Amino acid sequence: MSAAHWRWRGSIALVAVSLGFFIYPLVESSDSVINSDWPAFATGALMIVNNPQQLYDLDVQQRFEDQVTGGRRLVSLGIHGILPFLAPAWVALFAVPFEALGTDLGGRAWILFGLLCLAAGLYLAVRPRSPTAALPAFASVPTALMLLNAQLDGLVALGVGAAIALWSRPYLAGLALGLTLVKPQLVLPIGAALLVSRRWKVVAGWAAAGIVLWASTAILNPRWVLDWAGAAGGTIQSGAREVDLAHLSVYFPAGTQTYALALLTLAAVLATVALAARRKDNFNAAAAILVIGGVVAAPHALPTDLVLVAVGLAIWNRASWFEWAALSVVAAAAALAPAPAPAGLGVLLMGGLTLRISASRRGPESSPSPAR
Repeated sequence: MSAAHWRWRGSIALVAVSLGFFIYPLVESSDSVINSDWPAFATGALMIVNNPQQLYDLDVQQRFEDQVTGGRRLVSLGIHGILPFLAPAWVALFAVPFEALGTDLGGRAWILFGLLCLAAGLYLAVRPRSPTAALPAFASVPTALMLLNAQLDGLVALGVGAAIALWSRPYLAGLALGLTLVKPQLVLPIGAALLVSRRWKVVAGWAAAGIVLWASTAILNPRWVLDWAGAAGGTIQSGAREVDLAHLSVYFPAGTQTYALALLTLAAVLATVALAARRKDNFNAAAAILVIGGVVAAPHALPTDLVLVAVGLAIWNRASWFEWAALSVVAAAAALAPAPAPAGLGVLLMGGLTLRISASRRGPESSPSPAR
């Protein structure tokens, strides 16, 4: 058979996998919805409406989460015996209309919403190429992990994809990046690169989006940022399946772990920005490095967040079957292996990919002219 025929058959298989992802939330059991991260987001939605002053109080969250789960016991207990809500407060606002549908239906709708956002983000990121260029990224193991855990990475992908599509209109590109603030820890290198390269209009648009989001929740609880910062520190645990470099800080001596976390995060951000700067001749390559490096440089990133590595590879547009296979194998292994194996696997994968993209043959810029 010809290479074109095999590519066609491969595309059909990827379409089938993608359709299966959309069907899964419709047919999965209610226990699967409960044992995803949806109860945490639903808890945040309930509390932002009924008790915003104690949004990050884990004892209070426990009472609200019992309402969400109907008293059902979760298979995998998280922090403080629950799956806590530790996202920025505006994520709770996003979840309100879904929670209003009820725990089961709302959870299914939340998962489908995330998948649609991911698909739209990939479509925007690969334009003007054919939408089939996004299939290897969407039909990957990280996408399966995202939907099984009802995570928010689809919104981050949509923000990145929309910013790329709007790059010639910098203020709008910055506003689009506001969607990435549902998981701000995953886009630190993007922010650093925009500042270093003095893309002030994009920064202004991004800041405006952040101010609007902050104001929408500050009205309800002016102290939520301080409360969130304190509670979010509880996610750094030695037994967690983190895939980021900063997770190695838990193995430093007690009393130095906070400093180690900050230094490892800073080092990873600087390394990512430096590698992206090497490819300033090629917008797609530089953007891919920043997106992929954002996961390894995050102070908190789980195997579900590897879906953004798939987004980065789709943006790059030069990934071979080996890179796609490596991503899926590492994602599956990181989701199953005990700590600290996921961190080691994640650092090796993302470090290798960013180095590979940085060292790849240089070429002309393949996206709209960089905005300023």
